[in-house]
Amino acid sequence: MNHSYGKMQTLKEYILLSLGTLLIAIAVKEYLIPCQIVTGSVSGLALLISEVLPLGNSLIVLVLNLSCLLVGIHYLGNKFGVRCVFISILLPLMMAIIPQMEVLLTSSKTMNILIFLSLLTTGQVIMLGLDTTSGGLDTIAEVLARKLHTSTGLMIGALGAMVSVLTIGIYGLEAAIVGVLVTVTNGAMINGLSALRQFSLTRIHKTVKANA
Repeated sequence: MNHSYGKMQTLKEYILLSLGTLLIAIAVKEYLIPCQIVTGSVSGLALLISEVLPLGNSLIVLVLNLSCLLVGIHYLGNKFGVRCVFISILLPLMMAIIPQMEVLLTSSKTMNILIFLSLLTTGQVIMLGLDTTSGGLDTIAEVLARKLHTSTGLMIGALGAMVSVLTIGIYGLEAAIVGVLVTVTNGAMINGLSALRQFSLTRIHKTVKANA
């Protein structure tokens, strides 16, 4: 009985992880790339490193992602690592399968950024609710948040903003400012949705307990 329940629970969790991954894949494929939205991410950090080291950008991104994964496994456990690897494999597969649909874009860059943030943040909150991340700097932010006893959203915003500021020499001042605003907003939205999720779960638990 308990074994069957455990299997069903695991299946449910991986379905939710797949949903979160799909939302992030859509956000990146349909909005981030076409709109050339700059964010403080591993990709931005890789560009900075490539200016100093004679290495390909793809290789640097791979090394950074693997490093973040190892840090996550060390501090957050093997269960986190397995889920993060699952997401890391599934995300590029989904991005390859999803067709580019220009019809999803609006004529307003601000609106496109808001849609991108809504999809991205929802996917991130689903993953954080299952004690994992989409990888990269989100993993480092989660580790720092637990060590410093602060919110993951705050750390995601802070790390992203720092990377965005450092890329001024590559993307220019305007793009860097947009990057800071996007990553800080992303962090604030993560905190807001996470708090709403926790409030809803608490209310449901109290209702179930009261009716038991």
